[in-house]
Amino acid sequence: MFGFGTHASRAPAQSLQIFLADQEQPIVKTVSDLVELGLTDIATSTVWTQDVDVYSGVLLADLLTELGVGLNARGGSVTLDAMDGYSATISFETILSARPLLAFHRNHRPMPVRAQGPFWLIFDYDSDARLRTETHYAKSVWQVVRLKINF
Repeated sequence: MFGFGTHASRAPAQSLQIFLADQEQPIVKTVSDLVELGLTDIATSTVWTQDVDVYSGVLLADLLTELGVGLNARGGSVTLDAMDGYSATISFETILSARPLLAFHRNHRPMPVRAQGPFWLIFDYDSDARLRTETHYAKSVWQVVRLKINF
């Protein structure tokens, strides 16, 4: 189902379905599509990993802006769905203030499914103690396959 290349330029087969509130058909974005938006790196530790790792991906706010989503909409949120059925919802307010990263590389390598990939919502936990809470950890969905934008 998912292909894992060794370089982002190889156009790996990982894809993300994005459902906007008013559309029935998803927008499908591949890792290559996301790379074109510009990569952001976050070096942080997590409660699930042993060391400080460098996570690369696209800021969730940048992805939503690219899709034409107005992040100032009151009550707006994004629901992230994982392969295993887990889901979490994050408000536009938190997306703007905490600046989570939709990561698809760890230490400059694609993240395989067995290592939280292909997409993992990461916060910069080391930069702000307010991000090291159960609330933020619960929103740190890995193996993300779908985003639903709610207005």
